[in-house]
Amino acid sequence: MAEWEFPAAKTHSLKTSLPPATTGRQAPHTPMKLFYSFTRILRAMDENTIIKSVVDGDVNQFEQLVTRYNIGLIIHCERFTRDRQTAEDIAQEACITAFTRLGQFDADKSRFSTWLYKIATNKAIDYLRAQKRVLPSEDIDSIAETAAPDYAAQEERRHVRDAVANLQPPNHRQVVEAYYWHGKSYQQIADDMSVPINTVRTWLRRAKAQLRSDLS
Repeated sequence: MAEWEFPAAKTHSLKTSLPPATTGRQAPHTPMKLFYSFTRILRAMDENTIIKSVVDGDVNQFEQLVTRYNIGLIIHCERFTRDRQTAEDIAQEACITAFTRLGQFDADKSRFSTWLYKIATNKAIDYLRAQKRVLPSEDIDSIAETAAPDYAAQEERRHVRDAVANLQPPNHRQVVEAYYWHGKSYQQIADDMSVPINTVRTWLRRAKAQLRSDLS
């Protein structure tokens, strides 16, 4: 797939390999859900800031949004086209369209990811019609309604886990993984790490502050 660029923006290619599947235990504890809710709010605030910057003229900022969603968007389009190269092209077109229409995006009505995936869905359907290919309507409805949120959430979780993996010092990463990933209590973490429980609270508070900074 050829590289492309936004008007007055630096070149960025959507073509990329898929990330490896996430391994390891993920306990379905409430802390994990709360943590992702916390990071989701930060990411939405971050996206709105980026969008405002692009609309105000800093067009290079849009690349951050492309990087955030390109993998999931390609996978989403491929479910329609059944062809990776075509899916990459449609995903690229969707991003360009989103860029040119960014001033029309209303954060009060939807999340940016939902809006972007809808653009991609419409372009994929238009492609199938142009090729005189038929996809059962129930398949179209299923892909359009369920795939986009799932892939967007996967991208979101991947970014969060990358941010956690980069936490410094290492004990900040360890307490986040222990508390949110494995659902351990403060006391259990304190026992495992041989530190006072108040130290665990301090590390976790600092780790969340660092994540707030890194994800915003």
